[in-house]
Parts: sequence; structure tokens; C-alpha cells
Amino acid sequence: MRKFLVMIMLVSGVLSLRAQDETTFTDEELQTYASVMVWAEQEKAALSSIVSDSVAIWLEESPLDNAKYNELSKADKKDDLASVEATPEQVEAYKEVKARIAEKTANFKETYVGKIKGDIGAGLYNKLKAALKKDEEVKERYQAIYEELKAEAAAENDEEAEEESPEQ
Repeated sequence: MRKFLVMIMLVSGVLSLRAQDETTFTDEELQTYASVMVWAEQEKAALSSIVSDSVAIWLEESPLDNAKYNELSKADKKDDLASVEATPEQVEAYKEVKARIAEKTANFKETYVGKIKGDIGAGLYNKLKAALKKDEEVKERYQAIYEELKAEAAAENDEEAEEESPEQ
């Protein structure tokens, strides 16, 4: 009988520990997380656009054309810039464009990490990120909030674009 009671106590202890491990998140926490993720998505899109536009402008003003830039970029990824037939000016222009892109990317990452630490908190961010991979209920709640915030942000962007465009 004693073994049976000890076994029941052990099982109930394990179950209570498992229940404590399962974290529930409030809608406010999910909303905070989602708002940072919506912001990050918008910033990534803006960064991509800025980089593309900037590369086009920088390339117009440099001895480098799009084809040569792409060729140098592919070779650089393989750490073999010397294999590309390019003038020293073209290589220098490529390195300048690459440095500008790296600077913009670093600024984004710094701001993103700051928003995670300041708005969400590193602990909550890590718990939510893990829960979104494992817990379908949390994922569904988050997705609904995320989609709503994303739609609101898109509507705000559309309104701003209409205000900025000249009337015809």
C-alpha cells in the first residue's frame, strides 16, 4: 500500500510540474509580440526597397553596372572576388555598395533587438517564440492578432501614401 501511495504522489508531482511548465500568454502579451513582428516585417520590406533603390542610384554614379555587381556579389559569396574580371574601380564600387547595405542592415538589427528587449522583454520573447512552434492554441491566437495588426498597419500605410501623393 505504501508503494502505491508513493507512486501516486510521484505521478501527481510530475503532472503538476508539467502543468507549471505550460505557460499561458495573455492577449496583451501576444499583441505586444505581434506588433513588434509587424513592425519588423514592414521595416524589412522598407529596407529591401531602400537597398534596391540605393543600389540602382549608386550604380548609376559608379563604374559598376547591375550585371557586374551581381557577378561580383556571387563571387564574393564564394570568397573569390579575384576570379571576376573587373577593374579596381568596379571592385571598389562594389565594396562601397556592400558596406552601405551592411550599415543599413546593422541599423535594422540593432533597432529590432532594442524593440525586443524594450517592448517585449527577452524572456517573454523566447518563451513566445518557442510556444508558437509547439502550441497550436497559442499559435492560432497569435496569428489572429498578428493578421489584425498587419491589416491595420497596411490601412495606415495606404492612408499615409494617399496623403503624400499629389492630387491630380
